Amino acid sequence: MRTALTIAGSDSSGGAGIQADIKTMTMNGVYAMSAITALTAQNTTGVTAIQESTADFLAEQLDEIFTDIFPDAVKIGMVSSSDLITTIAEKLQQYDAKNIVVDPVMVATSGARLISEEAIDTLKEDLLQLADVITPNIPEAEVLADMTIESEADMETAARAIYKLYGCDVLLKGGHNLNDANDLLWTADGPEWFHGDRIDNPNTHGTGCTLSSAIAANLAKGYDMKTAVGRAKNYISSALAAGLDLGQGSGPMAHNFDLAGKYAEAPVEEPAEPFSKTFDNATGFSLELMESCRDLWDAAANCDFLTQMGEGTLDHDKFVEYMIQDSIYLRDYLKIFAYAIAKAPNWADMQLFNGMLAYCDDGENKTRLDILASVGMTDADIDKTEMKRQCRDYCAFLKDWGEKGTQAEIIMAMLPCMWGYRYVFEQLVAKHPEALEHPDFGPVIADYVNAGYAWYCDYWYTVTNEKCKAFDDATLAHLKNIFREASAHELWFWQMAGGAD
Repeated sequence: MRTALTIAGSDSSGGAGIQADIKTMTMNGVYAMSAITALTAQNTTGVTAIQESTADFLAEQLDEIFTDIFPDAVKIGMVSSSDLITTIAEKLQQYDAKNIVVDPVMVATSGARLISEEAIDTLKEDLLQLADVITPNIPEAEVLADMTIESEADMETAARAIYKLYGCDVLLKGGHNLNDANDLLWTADGPEWFHGDRIDNPNTHGTGCTLSSAIAANLAKGYDMKTAVGRAKNYISSALAAGLDLGQGSGPMAHNFDLAGKYAEAPVEEPAEPFSKTFDNATGFSLELMESCRDLWDAAANCDFLTQMGEGTLDHDKFVEYMIQDSIYLRDYLKIFAYAIAKAPNWADMQLFNGMLAYCDDGENKTRLDILASVGMTDADIDKTEMKRQCRDYCAFLKDWGEKGTQAEIIMAMLPCMWGYRYVFEQLVAKHPEALEHPDFGPVIADYVNAGYAWYCDYWYTVTNEKCKAFDDATLAHLKNIFREASAHELWFWQMAGGAD
């Protein structure tokens, strides 16, 4: 497993600092470690007390980490004194640390200085020179570039100046009423904008900590800088959109919005009748789509393969065969997002489909590869396996709409897989909650009945309604036909898995 270290202060309310960093790194798939620069007594309404670490004790923490579990990336947050900054810089050089992300926390949103002028000078002279990327907000960039920033053009001027001055990549965060959530990354290739919509959520405590930690986690996993930043932006947007509301002030984000796995699940009470929450939050055209295909989804939910999976009686060889065919299918399914990215009219839509591609690859695809690896199947073995007819037909359908379809048509072709899997597995767990504990089937089932997957399905209700709101009745009927044909392919795939010709 890849590892990441956060060097920052502790937030006793858990929304920022070390606590936010560890949550973020964990959710982004790396093992998180910490060296604490200060203890704080705080909650969502403010900080009431700070107890700073000594330089010697901070050095001891860093020695113990680097000499035992060497981090693949390092994130540095708020450090308020020159002695601590100097200590961090010395240790990073001593151990030749890599993938260093510095969040130069100097200025509060209100404009108040959070560290002394002396500490800012030390930060500039000793630490920023070592960074691979720094992530200032607008007020912090104004300090580093020694200029006022009032426009996107000013952001580019400031980012370029900081890049030249410190010799590291710069992610200049928008916001602060300058623009919506548009951030500027300046690298050796020049500027690249990461556009996003401002999410209506007042609970933004710890967003800077979270973004920088997510970047560090993705660098630790081997992603290049631009990809790491894009993935981090998608993560923080999703965490904000989850709408967690805790505390009396500016509360924390839902860092664990995508938490999956049986140990994170709440107890499941078996209802008297099978149920699914798939339809609960759907409205408008999204609800019409699903209602129009409920017969196909019910047939899939009650097919022999899923019934036997729920009962725990499914033949293991049949399960492995399904895993192989579904892995082949997923490789083509992921390509439809690539078609959508290529046809996207703007950067926001490119990020939208790229996020789904990454989510499916990190989750569903990984589960299947892990299971197949346990029976000795490699990627090469999967590539050489012949596709069954139903799998081949479904993949051809996806490719056809990917190549010729509009964005809306591509969405219709891809959605039944996402929404349909939630529907059939929620019904399965409603009837057989113990199936989540099955050593073979449980990990697959868990991928589709966790809070993170439910959030993605609900999110795509909104996306679909927005993308289709301006269409006339004839176009909507055409889109429904594509959606139903894709749902039929889903049913045929499940029947194939159960042994049907």
